[in-house]
Amino acid sequence: MSRRAFLKKKWVLAMLALLAMVGIIGGISFYNWHKNESLGVDGRKDYCAASAGAYGIPVSDDSPQAMQALLSAQPYFVAGMTSSPIPGTPTLSHPIRIHTGQDFNDCPHWLLPLYDGDGHLVAIADYVYDYPHKVVRFAESGQIFPGEPRYSNPFLYISAEQAIELLKQQRGVGTKANPAPELVFLPIDIGLPEQPGPAWNWRGGGVVPSDPIWLLAGTDGRDYLVGTDKRVYTLHDIPW
Repeated sequence: MSRRAFLKKKWVLAMLALLAMVGIIGGISFYNWHKNESLGVDGRKDYCAASAGAYGIPVSDDSPQAMQALLSAQPYFVAGMTSSPIPGTPTLSHPIRIHTGQDFNDCPHWLLPLYDGDGHLVAIADYVYDYPHKVVRFAESGQIFPGEPRYSNPFLYISAEQAIELLKQQRGVGTKANPAPELVFLPIDIGLPEQPGPAWNWRGGGVVPSDPIWLLAGTDGRDYLVGTDKRVYTLHDIPW
C-alpha cells in the first residue's frame, strides 16, 4: 500500500471514529446535543434560603384553596386602586438554576391574581413562600391598566394544557406526567433601557416570578420551556 493510500485510509478511519463519537447514526445529530437539556431532580428543586429569625404570615395549609383564603385576607399593597379587587386562584412560581442565598431568588413565589367586577386582570400580588419556615412574605404587587395586553386576559396567560399542546405542535414531542409541568422564573439579566443586559432581546417571559413560564419534561428526555410569547424553547435557547 502506498503512503498516500495509507494516509487516506487512516484519515477515513479517524473520521468514522469521530462520527461514531458524536452520534451520527441513522440521521444527522450533533456532539452533546442532549447535554444539560434536562434539569434533573436538583435542577427542579427549590433552594429556599433558610434565613435566621423567620418572619412573615404563617402557612398551615399550602393548598391553592387555603392560600387563596390566606392571601386574600392580606393588604394588597397596590397603590391607586380605588375598588376592592376580587382574588383569583393563586399559583406557585418556582426558580430554576438560582442559588443566591436570597429568599426572593431562591424560594418559590405564590402569585395571587386580582380582578375587577368585569373580570379584567387588574393586579398580581406576589408573596415569597419560605417553605422551610412555612411562612409567606409580601414581595411586591403590580397594577395592570386598561389598554395593556394582559388586562383582558386571565392569569395564567397560558394554561398547562395549552403549553403541552404547543410543545406537541412545534416540536412533535409529548410531555411526561412525572415530573409534572411547572411554572418557573429564570435567572437572566435583561438590564435596563439605558444599560441593556445580555438577555435584552429575550421575549419569552419568566424574567420575574410574577411573569412565569412553563417548564415541561419532554418524552424525548429533554426539558422545554414554553414562553409567554407561545414559543417553545430548550434550555440551550435561554440566554443564561
